[in-house]
Amino acid sequence: MQAARRWWMATAVLGAMACGAVADKTAVIAIGADGDALIPLLWTQTQARTYTELMFDKLAEIGAGQNTLGDAGYQPRLASSWTWSKDSLSIAFHLDPRAHWHDGRAVTARDVRFAFQLYSDPKTGASGRRDFAMAVDSVSVGDSLTATVWFKRRTPEQFHSVAYSMIPLPEHLLGMVPHDSMRSSAFATHPVGNGPFKFGAWEKSRSLELVANEAYHRGRPKLNRVVFTIGNAQAAVRAVLAGDADFYERFTLEDMTEAARTPDVKVMTVPIYVYGVLEFNMRSLDGKAAHPLFGDAGVRRALTMAVDRPSLAKNVLDSLARPALGPFTRTQWTSDTTLRQIPFDTLAANTLLDSLGWKRGGGGMRAKAGRALAFSIVVSSSSRPLARYSELLQQSFARVGAKVTVDLGDQKALIDHVVPHTFDAALLTWTASPSPSGARELWGSVSLAKQGAQNAGNWSNQTWDTQVDSALAALSATEVRAHFRKAYQAAVDDAPAIWLYEPLLVPAMSTRLLTGPIPSDAWWQSIPSWDVISAPKRPAGGAPSSAKKP
Repeated sequence: MQAARRWWMATAVLGAMACGAVADKTAVIAIGADGDALIPLLWTQTQARTYTELMFDKLAEIGAGQNTLGDAGYQPRLASSWTWSKDSLSIAFHLDPRAHWHDGRAVTARDVRFAFQLYSDPKTGASGRRDFAMAVDSVSVGDSLTATVWFKRRTPEQFHSVAYSMIPLPEHLLGMVPHDSMRSSAFATHPVGNGPFKFGAWEKSRSLELVANEAYHRGRPKLNRVVFTIGNAQAAVRAVLAGDADFYERFTLEDMTEAARTPDVKVMTVPIYVYGVLEFNMRSLDGKAAHPLFGDAGVRRALTMAVDRPSLAKNVLDSLARPALGPFTRTQWTSDTTLRQIPFDTLAANTLLDSLGWKRGGGGMRAKAGRALAFSIVVSSSSRPLARYSELLQQSFARVGAKVTVDLGDQKALIDHVVPHTFDAALLTWTASPSPSGARELWGSVSLAKQGAQNAGNWSNQTWDTQVDSALAALSATEVRAHFRKAYQAAVDDAPAIWLYEPLLVPAMSTRLLTGPIPSDAWWQSIPSWDVISAPKRPAGGAPSSAKKP
């Protein structure tokens, strides 16, 4: 049956090609995993965010400069304009009267207020709710097209926290759904949005299809359909190289070499909001005491000195990564490339470990009071770069007398260690955002004693907490940068992790696909402007199931 279905799809595509030039402008995008809930604010996986942000518009979109202070550079989306109060404690968003939900109902100010009520209710379980609830007091409805957001206090990112993060939702469809049932509602699998694409079909773990919104108020997308084919990273790469998919966002160095031999595939590089770390756990595996090794900042610093981070980044990712500098990426506007780093110095690392009482014994490995300087690193086998990093780190640490074992498992096994904080050290990648505020949850004391990936290593540092809080309350860019500089330096000095690398994203695509520049914060945001300029040269098994004969 499946073979017959694939034959039918391929025949349909060939029939469409025979009728003339690009009869159905469909882009097939390969992705390595599926998403979860298709409701903005409730997704927990990047793939679901990808889907939802093509179906739902924000009030305003961040500009090319990625600045999150004030409203400079933001572009209208659902809001055609906005008005600040004189005291900057409220913003009136004036909705575009042309904006409609995909069922034909107009987008109204009540939908903005409903999103606030949903987002701020702890029963909903929305990500980032804490910071949002600290900033926003309420949302009032003036008329059907005017929603006024009232703030508890002035903050440098108050516009960003609402315009970019609080995505309006249809009250007429969700108003009667209990907030704690949103994630399991029918809407979560068959959403009705207001953005450039409508929901088409979703075959979980296999494909998701979106279709162009003909009535989109900002103009119909150039593509007729977007079909996400869901597999794993290796399958996604093969699909693009074989002509079965038009796009995959994450080629490796080896994949680029293969792409160079494939004339109808092209690649580009994009700086992104991602950094890789070896994160240390500050607590024992039972969580009841300090970790016998990593509870000591001296040990963490010595191990950091043992790692030649530029050489490792070059070894693993060649020209596709730079050494990371701290709990941020260079793409963030608060980044600081002048921070004092812990240097690569094996002599100093050995001297420090000696002074801490870790003495070398048989085989050159160290011990203290009968305890070996030994620990394990958990890492996902699905990431070839991180798997390679684990080998190189193992060798680096052995040179200073630390015995390391690598616990290589699938992604689920990694999560099963990270979420309950039951690991010694973990090789992880973190995704930041244009706003630096997310660093508070990811590394701050506010996430202590919680199960989850946030602050997985149980790190607590008063300087970090104080300076980040001060930064997020400051009102000028200069003050924000100054506070974050102190916070970032505290993190580098205390070494809760070894900041390893910042990768470049390497999207690969068919030459028949025109994408233009790929945004750093979310590669999919430019999809509404993509275009298909020719039919597939090699008919694809990933064609949309809705393709029809002419």
